[in-house]
Amino acid sequence: MIKSKFLLFLLLFCSPVAMAQEQDKLLQLLKSELTYSMNELKKQAQAPYYMNLRAMDDYTVNVTSSFGAIASSRETRMRTLVPQVRLGSLELDNFKYNSQGAAQDPRRGNVSGVFLPLDDETTEGIREAIWRETLKRYKFAQQQLEVSKTKATVSVEDEDKAPCFSGVTAEKYYEAPLDGIDKIVDVAVWEKRLNEVSAVFKACPELQQGMANLTFQVYRTYLVSSEGAEVVQNRVSARVMLSASLKAADGMVLPLNMDYFAYNPDELPGIDRMVADAKEMTRRLLALRDAPVADPFTGPAILSGPASGVFFHEIFGHRIEGQRMKSESDGQTFKKMIGQFVLPEGMHVYDDPTLRKYAGEDLNGFYKYDDQGVKAERVDVVVNGKLNDFLMTRTPIDGHPRTNGHARASDGFDPVSRQSNLVIETSNPKTPEELRQLLIEEVKKQGKEYGYFFKEVTSGFTFTGKGGTNSFNVTPLEVYKVFADGRPDQLVRGVDLIGTPLSMFSNIIYAGNDARVFTGMCGAESGSIPVTAISPTILVNKVETQRKAKSQDILPILPAPGTK
Repeated sequence: MIKSKFLLFLLLFCSPVAMAQEQDKLLQLLKSELTYSMNELKKQAQAPYYMNLRAMDDYTVNVTSSFGAIASSRETRMRTLVPQVRLGSLELDNFKYNSQGAAQDPRRGNVSGVFLPLDDETTEGIREAIWRETLKRYKFAQQQLEVSKTKATVSVEDEDKAPCFSGVTAEKYYEAPLDGIDKIVDVAVWEKRLNEVSAVFKACPELQQGMANLTFQVYRTYLVSSEGAEVVQNRVSARVMLSASLKAADGMVLPLNMDYFAYNPDELPGIDRMVADAKEMTRRLLALRDAPVADPFTGPAILSGPASGVFFHEIFGHRIEGQRMKSESDGQTFKKMIGQFVLPEGMHVYDDPTLRKYAGEDLNGFYKYDDQGVKAERVDVVVNGKLNDFLMTRTPIDGHPRTNGHARASDGFDPVSRQSNLVIETSNPKTPEELRQLLIEEVKKQGKEYGYFFKEVTSGFTFTGKGGTNSFNVTPLEVYKVFADGRPDQLVRGVDLIGTPLSMFSNIIYAGNDARVFTGMCGAESGSIPVTAISPTILVNKVETQRKAKSQDILPILPAPGTK
């Protein structure tokens, strides 16, 4: 009787989460294999001082409809494992001059992990895959440690002197697997819905592309480390993208995009709104087709919230990713500028992965723990115009010894410093009307005929390396001339926004009160990760543009089907 009471006591006080954790076979396998690998490798002459195993279980539904018909509909699931093996010491290890922990895969052309069996019952298959990839990474770590030792003997005077790895508190966090993930999205319903949306584009025979795409993902990640960290979390997201394009008479391709994001697919916009947006995209594309090609230009401009969000992500955000300051090959634009003005007084920039919503919108860059098992933190990067901090991983840099939870990666990559939810705000906001009037005043002050309004941009790229020009190029989609004499705004096409970062930042003079959310996926050396940029409209007293490269293609000889 006493024994029965004791067992009942244990059951009452054993939480559902703890029970799920004990029953999570993949987690228990990862923990046991990490212990086994660490104990065995400690017997080698070069013993690891740190190891972790990171597994990603990715369930994705991807449906694409083109001009009213399903072009592809896929439901996929895969598991990937990435071990990390660190040899040497905190001061000098195999990652000192190499941000990745495995040799380049000649078949895939990049660093990759190993695929794991999906069935938890295939214990031997999972163990064999973990053993194989861990051994591969250990051998590469040995090679890279020798490279690090050699390079360290000839290091330059201004090389970063911070250690290679920083200590942290080992986190314990567990989320149970989600039940019925294959039932959350009704694929047949979404196929019908997307067909109805993309069918709108059939009404415009000039369009060469007219698509609606749904991507729904349940992304479950595991991290266990030799320090005792155990972090298991789920990420659920749904995104619809509308894409359409046509070609002008001179061969210039003109695309437009629109997207909607939510954690729950049921919270995505209804069919009526998406159909209306598709019709509006078509109207704007026809206007772009007939718009004149812009000449190269220098002068004042306004960037809308989405446009400035992309601009800040590409041009500013990548330059405050702390791990880049460690690399000799990086331009290190801001490394020695802490405490100095990098933006106008009154402007603030912070990156906050703990933000789930902003102005009522779900944010793509949200997470609780980063890919090193570190709790996510808000980082106040710029305070009142002055540079204050960087986005840090467990790779410290001079003056920044600790991580703030910004190590991120996808697929088989090792994590590095990356953005999450980048937010730009101002203490002295202007209304849209005030910004327009200030733009016109700046145009007159500079003796120009017009300034520019960048309404939509799609993406960009930036060069940060020492070996080349520290520059950027952002691709606008919809640009207007704003005339000083009061003429109506004129839509133009063929504009590329170019320049050098420090010059561009110094030319920002005002920001608005109309913050907008831009949802995206950012590709860099640790893979493609979900991000958000949140920015108001900004006024810049000088931008530089160039004419987009002219296409050699011409309009199709044959008319589109259905136009005869």
